[in-house]
Amino acid sequence: MTGTGQSGPRTTPARRRSTRNRPTDTELLDAACAVLAEVGVARATMDTIAQRADTSRVTLYAHFGSRDALIDAVIERELAALTTWMFEIYDHGETMRYGQRARYSVESLFAYARRHPQGFRVLLDNRYADAHPGRRLSAALEPRIAERLRANYAARGTPIHDGADTLATMLLSISLDVAYRAVIVADADIDAACDVAVTACLAVLRTVEPEQLRAIGATAQKQSGNS
Repeated sequence: MTGTGQSGPRTTPARRRSTRNRPTDTELLDAACAVLAEVGVARATMDTIAQRADTSRVTLYAHFGSRDALIDAVIERELAALTTWMFEIYDHGETMRYGQRARYSVESLFAYARRHPQGFRVLLDNRYADAHPGRRLSAALEPRIAERLRANYAARGTPIHDGADTLATMLLSISLDVAYRAVIVADADIDAACDVAVTACLAVLRTVEPEQLRAIGATAQKQSGNS
Protein backbone atom coordinates (compact mmCIF):
# COMPACT_ATOMS: atom_id res chain seq x y z
CA MET A 1 0.00 0.00 0.00
CA THR A 2 1.19 3.54 -0.66
CA GLY A 3 0.93 6.49 1.67
CA THR A 4 -2.31 7.56 0.03
CA GLY A 5 -3.89 4.20 0.68
CA GLN A 6 -3.91 3.25 -3.01
CA SER A 7 -2.30 0.18 -4.43
CA GLY A 8 0.73 0.49 -6.70
CA PRO A 9 0.47 0.81 -10.47
CA ARG A 10 -1.23 -2.10 -12.15
CA THR A 11 0.59 -4.05 -14.81
CA THR A 12 -1.44 -5.58 -17.61
CA PRO A 13 -0.21 -9.04 -18.62
CA ALA A 14 1.21 -9.02 -22.14
CA ARG A 15 -1.19 -10.52 -24.64
CA ARG A 16 0.12 -13.69 -26.16
CA ARG A 17 0.43 -13.34 -29.90
CA SER A 18 -1.55 -15.83 -31.88
CA THR A 19 0.56 -18.25 -33.83
CA ARG A 20 -1.66 -17.33 -36.77
CA ASN A 21 0.14 -13.98 -36.88
CA ARG A 22 3.44 -15.77 -37.32
CA PRO A 23 2.80 -18.33 -40.03
CA THR A 24 5.60 -20.44 -41.42
CA ASP A 25 6.68 -20.37 -45.04
CA THR A 26 5.04 -23.77 -45.48
CA GLU A 27 1.70 -22.50 -44.20
CA LEU A 28 1.85 -19.48 -46.48
CA LEU A 29 2.76 -21.63 -49.47
CA ASP A 30 -0.10 -24.00 -48.66
CA ALA A 31 -2.53 -21.08 -48.64
CA ALA A 32 -1.13 -19.66 -51.86
CA CYS A 33 -1.30 -23.08 -53.53
CA ALA A 34 -4.96 -23.43 -52.57
CA VAL A 35 -5.80 -20.02 -54.01
CA LEU A 36 -3.87 -20.65 -57.22
CA ALA A 37 -5.63 -23.99 -57.65
CA GLU A 38 -9.02 -22.35 -57.23
CA VAL A 39 -8.71 -19.17 -59.27
CA GLY A 40 -5.52 -19.51 -61.31
CA VAL A 41 -2.36 -17.45 -61.38
CA ALA A 42 -3.84 -14.45 -63.17
CA ARG A 43 -6.64 -13.90 -60.64
CA ALA A 44 -4.72 -14.71 -57.46
CA THR A 45 -4.04 -11.62 -55.35
CA MET A 46 -1.98 -11.05 -52.24
CA ASP A 47 -5.16 -10.02 -50.40
CA THR A 48 -6.86 -13.31 -51.27
CA ILE A 49 -3.83 -15.35 -50.29
CA ALA A 50 -3.39 -13.42 -47.03
CA GLN A 51 -7.04 -14.00 -46.17
CA ARG A 52 -6.69 -17.73 -46.85
CA ALA A 53 -3.57 -17.85 -44.66
CA ASP A 54 -5.29 -15.82 -41.91
CA THR A 55 -2.50 -13.27 -42.04
CA SER A 56 -1.72 -9.93 -43.69
CA ARG A 57 -0.25 -8.77 -46.97
CA VAL A 58 2.62 -7.28 -44.96
CA THR A 59 3.52 -10.77 -43.72
CA LEU A 60 3.43 -12.19 -47.24
CA TYR A 61 5.73 -9.47 -48.53
CA ALA A 62 8.04 -9.93 -45.56
CA HIS A 63 8.40 -13.63 -46.32
CA PHE A 64 8.56 -13.58 -50.12
CA GLY A 65 9.18 -10.01 -51.27
CA SER A 66 6.60 -9.87 -54.05
CA ARG A 67 3.54 -11.59 -55.49
CA ASP A 68 5.58 -13.04 -58.36
CA ALA A 69 8.18 -14.42 -55.97
CA LEU A 70 5.45 -16.07 -53.89
CA ILE A 71 3.86 -17.65 -56.96
CA ASP A 72 7.26 -18.82 -58.19
CA ALA A 73 7.92 -20.37 -54.77
CA VAL A 74 4.64 -22.30 -54.95
CA ILE A 75 5.41 -23.58 -58.44
CA GLU A 76 8.97 -24.56 -57.53
CA ARG A 77 7.74 -26.46 -54.47
CA GLU A 78 5.02 -28.34 -56.34
CA LEU A 79 7.30 -29.08 -59.27
CA ALA A 80 10.01 -30.46 -56.98
CA ALA A 81 7.48 -32.57 -55.06
CA LEU A 82 5.97 -34.20 -58.15
CA THR A 83 9.27 -34.82 -59.94
CA THR A 84 10.82 -36.29 -56.78
CA TRP A 85 7.81 -38.58 -56.40
CA MET A 86 8.03 -39.78 -60.00
CA PHE A 87 11.81 -40.26 -59.92
CA GLU A 88 11.38 -42.51 -56.88
CA ILE A 89 8.66 -44.41 -58.72
CA TYR A 90 10.91 -44.88 -61.75
CA ASP A 91 13.72 -46.16 -59.52
CA HIS A 92 11.41 -48.52 -57.65
CA GLY A 93 10.02 -49.96 -60.88
CA GLU A 94 13.38 -50.77 -62.47
CA THR A 95 13.14 -54.47 -61.65
CA MET A 96 9.56 -54.84 -62.91
CA ARG A 97 8.64 -56.34 -66.25
CA TYR A 98 8.16 -53.91 -69.12
CA GLY A 99 4.36 -53.68 -69.19
CA GLN A 100 4.09 -53.89 -65.42
CA ARG A 101 6.55 -51.02 -65.08
CA ALA A 102 4.57 -48.84 -67.47
CA ARG A 103 1.33 -49.53 -65.62
CA TYR A 104 2.99 -48.80 -62.27
CA SER A 105 4.34 -45.46 -63.49
CA VAL A 106 1.00 -44.26 -64.85
CA GLU A 107 -0.92 -45.42 -61.78
CA SER A 108 1.59 -43.66 -59.53
CA LEU A 109 1.13 -40.38 -61.41
CA PHE A 110 -2.60 -40.59 -60.83
CA ALA A 111 -2.04 -41.56 -57.20
CA TYR A 112 -0.10 -38.33 -56.77
CA ALA A 113 -2.89 -36.35 -58.42
CA ARG A 114 -5.39 -37.98 -56.07
CA ARG A 115 -3.33 -37.11 -52.97
CA HIS A 116 -2.24 -33.62 -54.03
CA PRO A 117 -4.99 -32.25 -56.27
CA GLN A 118 -4.21 -28.59 -55.58
CA GLY A 119 -0.52 -28.83 -56.43
CA PHE A 120 -1.32 -30.98 -59.45
CA ARG A 121 -3.79 -28.37 -60.69
CA VAL A 122 -1.28 -25.55 -60.24
CA LEU A 123 1.25 -27.40 -62.40
CA LEU A 124 -1.12 -28.48 -65.17
CA ASP A 125 -3.78 -25.78 -65.46
CA ASN A 126 -3.23 -23.84 -68.71
CA ARG A 127 -0.18 -26.01 -69.26
CA TYR A 128 -0.09 -25.26 -72.98
CA ALA A 129 0.73 -21.61 -72.34
CA ASP A 130 4.26 -20.43 -73.04
CA ALA A 131 6.74 -20.92 -70.18
CA HIS A 132 4.10 -22.73 -68.11
CA PRO A 133 5.29 -25.03 -65.31
CA GLY A 134 3.62 -27.95 -67.04
CA ARG A 135 6.23 -27.68 -69.75
CA ARG A 136 8.95 -27.78 -67.11
CA LEU A 137 7.35 -30.88 -65.63
CA SER A 138 7.45 -32.64 -68.99
CA ALA A 139 11.03 -31.53 -69.57
CA ALA A 140 12.04 -33.02 -66.22
CA LEU A 141 10.27 -36.37 -66.61
CA GLU A 142 10.65 -37.17 -70.31
CA PRO A 143 14.44 -37.82 -70.24
CA ARG A 144 14.03 -40.41 -67.49
CA ILE A 145 11.24 -42.14 -69.39
CA ALA A 146 13.26 -42.05 -72.63
CA GLU A 147 16.27 -43.53 -70.86
CA ARG A 148 14.22 -46.46 -69.61
CA LEU A 149 12.63 -47.01 -73.03
CA ARG A 150 15.99 -46.87 -74.78
CA ALA A 151 17.46 -49.47 -72.43
CA ASN A 152 14.45 -51.74 -72.76
CA TYR A 153 14.40 -51.73 -76.55
CA ALA A 154 18.16 -52.27 -76.68
CA ALA A 155 17.82 -55.28 -74.39
CA ARG A 156 15.25 -56.72 -76.80
CA GLY A 157 17.66 -56.26 -79.70
CA THR A 158 15.62 -53.46 -81.32
CA PRO A 159 17.38 -50.20 -80.41
CA ILE A 160 15.40 -47.04 -81.08
CA HIS A 161 17.98 -44.37 -80.21
CA ASP A 162 16.45 -40.89 -80.62
CA GLY A 163 13.03 -42.43 -81.21
CA ALA A 164 12.89 -43.06 -77.47
CA ASP A 165 12.47 -39.32 -76.92
CA THR A 166 9.42 -39.27 -79.18
CA LEU A 167 7.90 -42.29 -77.48
CA ALA A 168 8.54 -40.81 -74.03
CA THR A 169 6.80 -37.58 -75.03
CA MET A 170 3.85 -39.56 -76.38
CA LEU A 171 3.40 -41.69 -73.26
CA LEU A 172 3.77 -38.83 -70.79
CA SER A 173 1.43 -36.61 -72.83
CA ILE A 174 -1.25 -39.29 -72.77
CA SER A 175 -1.06 -39.61 -69.00
CA LEU A 176 -0.97 -35.87 -68.33
CA ASP A 177 -3.74 -35.11 -70.82
CA VAL A 178 -6.09 -37.68 -69.33
CA ALA A 179 -5.23 -36.56 -65.80
CA TYR A 180 -5.70 -32.90 -66.79
CA ARG A 181 -9.16 -33.52 -68.19
CA ALA A 182 -10.22 -35.75 -65.31
CA VAL A 183 -8.85 -33.75 -62.39
CA ILE A 184 -9.10 -30.19 -63.70
CA VAL A 185 -11.56 -29.91 -66.56
CA ALA A 186 -14.27 -32.42 -65.78
CA ASP A 187 -13.72 -33.33 -62.11
CA ALA A 188 -14.22 -36.93 -63.24
CA ASP A 189 -13.67 -40.27 -61.55
CA ILE A 190 -9.89 -40.35 -61.25
CA ASP A 191 -9.77 -44.14 -61.00
CA ALA A 192 -11.65 -44.48 -64.29
CA ALA A 193 -9.37 -41.87 -65.85
CA CYS A 194 -6.33 -43.79 -64.66
CA ASP A 195 -7.64 -46.96 -66.31
CA VAL A 196 -8.04 -45.08 -69.59
CA ALA A 197 -4.50 -43.70 -69.41
CA VAL A 198 -3.02 -47.12 -68.59
CA THR A 199 -4.93 -48.77 -71.44
CA ALA A 200 -3.83 -46.08 -73.91
CA CYS A 201 -0.16 -46.21 -72.90
CA LEU A 202 0.00 -50.00 -73.05
CA ALA A 203 -1.67 -49.92 -76.48
CA VAL A 204 0.98 -47.51 -77.74
CA LEU A 205 3.79 -49.70 -76.41
CA ARG A 206 2.27 -52.77 -78.07
CA THR A 207 1.54 -51.27 -81.47
CA VAL A 208 4.26 -48.73 -82.23
CA GLU A 209 7.03 -50.49 -84.17
CA PRO A 210 10.73 -49.86 -83.52
CA GLU A 211 11.20 -49.11 -87.23
CA GLN A 212 8.71 -46.25 -86.96
CA LEU A 213 10.54 -44.79 -83.98
CA ARG A 214 13.92 -45.13 -85.70
CA ALA A 215 12.53 -43.34 -88.74
CA ILE A 216 11.36 -40.45 -86.59
CA GLY A 217 14.71 -40.32 -84.86
CA ALA A 218 16.57 -40.29 -88.18
CA THR A 219 14.41 -37.44 -89.43
CA ALA A 220 15.05 -35.44 -86.28
CA GLN A 221 18.81 -35.97 -86.62
CA LYS A 222 18.73 -34.87 -90.26
CA GLN A 223 16.81 -31.71 -89.44
CA SER A 224 19.19 -30.97 -86.57
CA GLY A 225 22.17 -31.35 -88.89
CA ASN A 226 20.66 -28.97 -91.43
CA SER A 227 19.86 -26.27 -88.88
